[in-house]
Amino acid sequence: MKKKRVRLYLQRFIGNLFDGSFSSYINSTHGLELDELRQYQAGDDLKAVDWKTTSKTGQLHVRLKLTDKRATIFFIIDKSRSEDFGSFYHTKGDIQSELLSLLVYAAAETGNEIGFLTFTDKIECYIPPKAGEKEAFKNMKKVLSERPASHFTDINIPITFLLKKVKNPSVVFILSDFLAPHNYERSLKTLSYRHEVIPVVVSDKRETFIPKTRGYLTVCDMETQNKKSLGISKALDVPAPFFTLLRKLAIDYIIINTDEDEGVWIQKISGFFDKRIRRGGRIKR
Repeated sequence: MKKKRVRLYLQRFIGNLFDGSFSSYINSTHGLELDELRQYQAGDDLKAVDWKTTSKTGQLHVRLKLTDKRATIFFIIDKSRSEDFGSFYHTKGDIQSELLSLLVYAAAETGNEIGFLTFTDKIECYIPPKAGEKEAFKNMKKVLSERPASHFTDINIPITFLLKKVKNPSVVFILSDFLAPHNYERSLKTLSYRHEVIPVVVSDKRETFIPKTRGYLTVCDMETQNKKSLGISKALDVPAPFFTLLRKLAIDYIIINTDEDEGVWIQKISGFFDKRIRRGGRIKR
């Protein structure tokens, strides 16, 4: 039921993006799947009346259904070595894989075309968008099981690649820790203008916060393997700089931490879609 909640919110979100306001979308009584019941309103199709509910309540009710709104959805997935870090039970890569599975389930079951793009500091794998649940899960397993050729990160590479490949308005999820050179402001701005971009930031608290204590801490860069000693006589609480860029570009994002469980992820993702639905807005064309 929790996963179904994400799927319903995602489908509503897509309907809102490609078909105008949220209110006109949910008032549709024609569709593929039952969403909810509500009291009859002037203009509703009498064929959509739910007579069982009407007889129980004494008031005329109609069945609302999810309309057949389909979109092209891309998943850009960070495969750099920094995803191997995790100070809790799971690494960022573990969490990222689970999130991808959750989102692909939600997107593929409603008939959307799903494409995948994995990257490090180069394009590791590109799978053009295709419809069908079996195809989506087969391709997802492929990108999750692949071994990247590089260890480094360059977010500008996949964004630039997708801008050249994809012309029609699409929904683009970027799954990454966003710990990378800040060379992608212009390309991300263009991508967010042409498509609906949703960064899913997978983070670990130890990357931005270290409690105050005495002494030094030796840290190792996961990608370069360079080591450095940090004085920790003062608490380290540094916000990641890419958040400033996302706010500057007015791009809403989802933050998932490695110490959170699936219930928290679902609540955050559903809440994100719900907030975007209520705010309204369409993909630029």
